[in-house]
Amino acid sequence: MGLPELKDKIRLQLDLADERVLQIVSSVFDNYLNEVVSCDAKGYPVSLSEYHNKVEEGLDDVKYNRIVSKENLSKEMEDWDIVLSC
Repeated sequence: MGLPELKDKIRLQLDLADERVLQIVSSVFDNYLNEVVSCDAKGYPVSLSEYHNKVEEGLDDVKYNRIVSKENLSKEMEDWDIVLSC
């Protein structure tokens, strides 16, 4: 069974489901979307839904040309006052 067929099957089953089953399915999706899949640059956990949101934001940045070229970033970084600690 492929993905389209599986989605159709689940849609039909949801149409026939009672409240108890719908609560279980909702809980499964909530747990899935809140699962930690990564960490941000500061080490904080990132859930799957947060990860998807960040990907969409990045795609929008590219779409609307809110990007910085490698060359411009290198020039900008020259002015950064970076303190490295060990």
